[in-house]
Amino acid sequence: MLSLLVAFALARTPVTPAPPVPTWSTWPAQGTVTSPFGYDGGRRHPGIDIGILRSLEVRAAQPGRVLGVGELPGFEGYGNVVEVALGGGYTALYAHLAGWRVRAGQQIAAGQRLGTAGCTGWCTGTHLHFELRRGGEPISPLHYFRRAQKRGVRSSASFCLRSGGISSTAACRTYIRRRSSNT
Repeated sequence: MLSLLVAFALARTPVTPAPPVPTWSTWPAQGTVTSPFGYDGGRRHPGIDIGILRSLEVRAAQPGRVLGVGELPGFEGYGNVVEVALGGGYTALYAHLAGWRVRAGQQIAAGQRLGTAGCTGWCTGTHLHFELRRGGEPISPLHYFRRAQKRGVRSSASFCLRSGGISSTAACRTYIRRRSSNT
């Protein structure tokens, strides 16, 4: 009888769906991932850097609502940023921008132009620093790009991710080999 009551209670209990996760297929910039998420050169890197840019346009990787633009408190060293709420506790951060084309509170679409890549804040050259955060904690954005974009990747020692696909250029391989031999 008790198991019947428990089963009935569970059947009537609403199930909270899991929060949506980013499933973007739009890269935020047309370039090469020049610095990965995690530890790079002995320092913690909470996002990815996209450099060797073919265009300075920075685009939204996923739709959302702009939380803030410009030099924001809590993001010292990032220079000009655009922070976007994606839903489900996720936010995206686009940093080191030369300028922006959106305003706080604005709803944006995937692929919409957000701004122009630059070198504001603490940086060593024009690039886009792109972060994904869940509950305020940085997580690797590369885990959320569609599996089809990463098809054929055998190891990071052989390939570099580029906007729109994978690059096996000698420059990427040399960069990764040189970095791994220093550790």
